[in-house]
Amino acid sequence: MNSPVDRRGLATWMIALAALLAGNWNGSPALAGTAKPDPAQVVPIDQIAPEYRENVAEVIRDHTFHRKGAPETFPCNPRIYLSLLNEPALTLALWQDLSTSPVQLQQIGPNQYQGNDGNGAKASWEFVHRSPKLHVLLCNLDYTSPRGAAHLQARIVLIVHSGYYREVNGEHWVQHDVEAYVKVDSKGWKAVARTIRPLIEKLLEDQVREAGWFVSLMGRLVGMYPNWACQVTMKQNQIQAETRERFRDVVIQTRRAGAFTGRPTMVDNVPADPAVKRR
Repeated sequence: MNSPVDRRGLATWMIALAALLAGNWNGSPALAGTAKPDPAQVVPIDQIAPEYRENVAEVIRDHTFHRKGAPETFPCNPRIYLSLLNEPALTLALWQDLSTSPVQLQQIGPNQYQGNDGNGAKASWEFVHRSPKLHVLLCNLDYTSPRGAAHLQARIVLIVHSGYYREVNGEHWVQHDVEAYVKVDSKGWKAVARTIRPLIEKLLEDQVREAGWFVSLMGRLVGMYPNWACQVTMKQNQIQAETRERFRDVVIQTRRAGAFTGRPTMVDNVPADPAVKRR
């Protein structure tokens, strides 16, 4: 199945970078980029726990790559949206019911997760700030190529800005955008040729866009197929019972008139939902 979400996993652009670093590139150094951003202007540093502040600030200030996706607007109840955003294991379980995926994910502590994509990329991440309008995640990514020829380590600060509004007919809408700051910690990344850097940045741009698209898609599907969403999540014994029950209650309480009772079906090369707006 080649849905938009499956075209690129979190590690795809890292894999491309690994391939470049493993090669014999002799081009000029990577571009220096623009002036360093002030982390306090990007995220509320004072609201992040002291033990994470410097790490978050360093990634933002000294990033290797940065991308911010275009805002996306879609119909979704804010309670469902926040449930999916705050509980990535639930979101992944719903997706894996629709599409075969080698990705594995588990919660290892409060606000902490770890997983792998089945292709050499492992990641651990933590929510270092959560509010209805702003989520900040700090991720440690480790990638080893299949034959061990390349090994990359990177830190990522992922930022999700969210807004909510309601139409005069009562329908709920969400608007969000995803922003990523990436700092490659492995030695040798500066050897990437000037002509190759745009390729890596394009891959990151695609990943940032699809990360937002993934959450919006699942939010729309939960609203359209509430019975399916409840049935799938309640079977996930690896997810805490309290989390599953809380999500089920939210889905039941926000069920909208005209919702389908069956199960959604994904098709290859599914077109963008006409209800989604990019502004």
